[in-house]
Amino acid sequence: MSKKNLSTVATDVIHAYGITATNVINTTRFGGERMLGYVDESATKVVKRGASPFNRSIRSGMSQRRKYISNVGVKALHMSTDGAQSVVGVAVDLATKSVNLVASNAERLDRAVHLNGLPLLNRVVMPAALVVGQVAERIEAGSSYLVKRAAGNQIPAKAVATNKLSDTTHKAAVARKRVTKQVEQDVIKTPAKRVNKAIAETATKTSNVARRVARKATANAQAL
Repeated sequence: MSKKNLSTVATDVIHAYGITATNVINTTRFGGERMLGYVDESATKVVKRGASPFNRSIRSGMSQRRKYISNVGVKALHMSTDGAQSVVGVAVDLATKSVNLVASNAERLDRAVHLNGLPLLNRVVMPAALVVGQVAERIEAGSSYLVKRAAGNQIPAKAVATNKLSDTTHKAAVARKRVTKQVEQDVIKTPAKRVNKAIAETATKTSNVARRVARKATANAQAL
């Protein structure tokens, strides 16, 4: 704990809430899958109960519709939870990046002006920050228990909150860097394009003036 500062504590809190959000999403996903499976199983038992009250053709049609509805429900559940997880990944990436950026700028400013205020700020605010971190860890632990109850069996490795959050945060960071790089290139290229255009226009005008002067000089020589 003594080696931590405000930025590392803030990053830990962000990560803890990211894990909690991922656990909530996993709870929705696994719970929804179990509910759809239960409804599907119940419907299957009713259809296959016997020849009465359904004949073979009716049972076949009902079975096909049941499978279609079940598949649509599962796909919709996966799409919604995957979208929510992507939002969490983007939020964690941006929040972590912002904390690191503010911390690095604050350190540079503190060194530049020789205030030495950051150590004092850490000592004053750190106890409250640690309490917030402990609360976040408790919430995370509770959400982990909840998702295990919802899953009802062993959670796949790729669905474990830490793995899933790490994967989505990495994808969000890659996308953010790609967009940032493109924006920076556009900002650099735009002035360069304007300069090149201005140079080309000036060269064209100069060339036109030179040709007019040459034609006039030739005409005067011929007149003499």
